[in-house]
Amino acid sequence: MSFSLLKKYIWLVDTIRSVGHISREEISRKWSYSSANEKKEPEYSESTFHRNINEIRSLFNIDIQCNRTTGQYYIAESDLTSQTMQWLLSQFAVSQSLDTSRELRDRILYEPIPEGSEYLTTIVNAMHDSQWLHITHQRFDSDAPHEFYLAPYCLKVFKQRWYVFGAKCELDERLAVNASSTTRIYALDRVKKLEISDKTFKLPKNFDAEQYFAHSYGVFCGYEPELIRARFDENAAPYVRTLPLHPSQKEVEPCVFEWYLAPTLDFIQQLRTQGSQLEILAPQSLRDQFIKEAQDILGLYKK
Repeated sequence: MSFSLLKKYIWLVDTIRSVGHISREEISRKWSYSSANEKKEPEYSESTFHRNINEIRSLFNIDIQCNRTTGQYYIAESDLTSQTMQWLLSQFAVSQSLDTSRELRDRILYEPIPEGSEYLTTIVNAMHDSQWLHITHQRFDSDAPHEFYLAPYCLKVFKQRWYVFGAKCELDERLAVNASSTTRIYALDRVKKLEISDKTFKLPKNFDAEQYFAHSYGVFCGYEPELIRARFDENAAPYVRTLPLHPSQKEVEPCVFEWYLAPTLDFIQQLRTQGSQLEILAPQSLRDQFIKEAQDILGLYKK
């Protein structure tokens, strides 16, 4: 899938979302003069339109539906709030703004994205066609790269890094996805080589990417969730309030927040960044961990 085609998909989703309900003829008219129409196509043909709708549903799980009474198209309400939808639209909004105001390009600053994004199109294609990936990957703490096969279940971005999650098989193992398959997640910036193999897999019927990571912060998953509560000082609380750390976040008292998730290393490190602006209230085990770390840090400075 080319970048221009991906851009077309996002344009179509954004156009329908922004209007609410729109006819195919109006979509075609808007497409004829859109800046996303790089090939300057005079219209959005009916056959291409319906093919793109199916491809968007397959790739992004966004369902563009038609009201048979009015003949207008719309996006299901549940899809409008999905993480995929929000990410696609945010990327498109920036792209469109830059296309419209090219003279402002050097005045819009981004956070740098590490290497690995060049593999996204290949992985998306493999996910679409249910094909195994042949990956050469090297961990930061390893002296040599490791080769293996991966059945890509989903992609996830976290703290400026892209990750691919799926079922892993060593090169000498039979390629199969079943209940006993080993699942792993890999950062794309540590991938040395990635190719699509000629072998296919079947995605487990009960796999739901959003549900699988529902109780996770970041990329660590498979741990039991628990209730975590913390108090922030009045200066830090507004930042947490307006940019929740996790979908489960609740403000149960002024400046006191709760989350129901696994207290993995990713989440604990995020809490540590608040320093003295945060007090862990529960669970006691996590509170004790923070107390010990504070005492250890104090000990270092007393030396």
